[in-house]
Amino acid sequence: MKYIHVYALFVMSVFLSSCGQNQTNAPKDNIKPEIKDIGPNIMVRNIKKGRNGAILIAGPNNSSFGDVFRYDGKSFTNFTSKIGSHRFWDVLEDRKGNIWFTSTDSGVYYYNGKSIQHFTTTEGLANNRVMSVYEDKAGIIWFGTGGGISRYDGKSFRNFKTPGPSRVYKGGNWNNDITTIIEDKTGKLWVGTRGDAFVYDGKTFNPLIHKGKTFTNVWSIIEDRKGNIWLGDVTNGLWRYDGSTFTNVSERGAYAIIEDKEGNIWTTGPVNTAHVAVWALSRYDAKSLYSKEPTVTEIMLGDAFFGLLEANDGSIWFGSATGVYRYNGKTITDFYNKEGQKKYSIDTKQSAVVWKGSMLFGAWEGTELISDGSAAGEVDILKGELLIENGHLAGGTVEVGMNTIERKYHDPGPHNIFPDFFDVKKFPVSTFVITKVETLNDGKTEGRNGNMTIEGVATIKVTGNLTIEGITKTVTFPTNMLFKDGMDGTVVVNGTLIIDRTDWGIDSGSEKHFDKSGDGTISDDVKLFIKIVAKK
Repeated sequence: MKYIHVYALFVMSVFLSSCGQNQTNAPKDNIKPEIKDIGPNIMVRNIKKGRNGAILIAGPNNSSFGDVFRYDGKSFTNFTSKIGSHRFWDVLEDRKGNIWFTSTDSGVYYYNGKSIQHFTTTEGLANNRVMSVYEDKAGIIWFGTGGGISRYDGKSFRNFKTPGPSRVYKGGNWNNDITTIIEDKTGKLWVGTRGDAFVYDGKTFNPLIHKGKTFTNVWSIIEDRKGNIWLGDVTNGLWRYDGSTFTNVSERGAYAIIEDKEGNIWTTGPVNTAHVAVWALSRYDAKSLYSKEPTVTEIMLGDAFFGLLEANDGSIWFGSATGVYRYNGKTITDFYNKEGQKKYSIDTKQSAVVWKGSMLFGAWEGTELISDGSAAGEVDILKGELLIENGHLAGGTVEVGMNTIERKYHDPGPHNIFPDFFDVKKFPVSTFVITKVETLNDGKTEGRNGNMTIEGVATIKVTGNLTIEGITKTVTFPTNMLFKDGMDGTVVVNGTLIIDRTDWGIDSGSEKHFDKSGDGTISDDVKLFIKIVAKK
């Protein structure tokens, strides 16, 4: 999409879609919610306040689909775990206590406490890609879809489209890819889209224009207690509108915005809109909001922060790329794992350690090297676990059965166990305990439009204590790490460790005793190829 500056000021007339009043007869499914003591574990997009102080949470629950949760202060209820694999995005509890949750691939779901109804384009919804849900003062439910706005009065849908293409983003349906909707005190609707932002007075969609430019890629809009409108623009910063003038409060990107009870403004979004790799949960001090340089406090930095809410007790809830968190003014609580680390058990059947050694001298036939005298074999991993913190390897232990060491032969057996210089009766188990992990490359890249993070293969350096034959030495080696199915999926660690076996007292046929071993000398270096597969 090519950015073009447009300076003409004009009001665009409303274009109403011809879908009209579509009566609904949505199917119902009796599905019981699932109650757990942990919440979502990845990419929380939206957090809303429910009745009786409940917290409602929506967003992907692994790399391909999502869930909707309610937290009652003690446990999390998952409303969608048995519905199927869908990309749930937003959630709302209406004034009657019904729960609405939207998806970007299968429309809208409605839960009345007993059964779930499913609304799609078949029932009159404008589009099955739905990123926002809002209830106005009259109890009307509004949906922001990928094909315009849908209004639902309890019986039927009425659909609206904003006029014309985006002034900035050419091609595509960006002005009708709706991201957020709110109603102000006067009854007007403020609409954010992935194209231009609009205000709807009931008759006409008017684009928001400042100095000849429209506001684009607006993901959040709020009205504060003074009646000011705040716009969250991921790429162009935080803006305030007092009814006549737009003010750029900050150049920091703003994905979500809230005003707390003290009048402070909180945002989530990229620290630098030119390079959105680092996001922050930020607080703008109420006393300095109208100064040229408001006081901003970064509460937490990370890969990505999205949904945002102030709970009844004044705590701030925010969603990140790794779950949902609560900030009480002093500490941050990770509700997926309150201890801050997640344990992944090693799958011993899918994990392996392969050793490779060689003779000091090769075997020749004339001028042709026919063998380097190398030998290889496997050793079984008995058990172990990895500790993962915020998507990074933080620690772990591995136990290896020394009496399982065998040499691989290309020709059929039988063959003796090799090598024979381990005292497996006295030391049947060797261990490795991770003490330090350095991230060389986190493997993360920016997604389209810079508003998402794609997880790739991370390059890390692992340091730990390796114990063999009762002797413990510190070793460091390079590894790669990959989450196969999202942050709570399968972790795969692939590393290569080269050790000097004589450091652990294994000196049979050592290079250090060449004068005694002759051409039967075995190289002191042993290469260990390590593949660890661990699951939550």
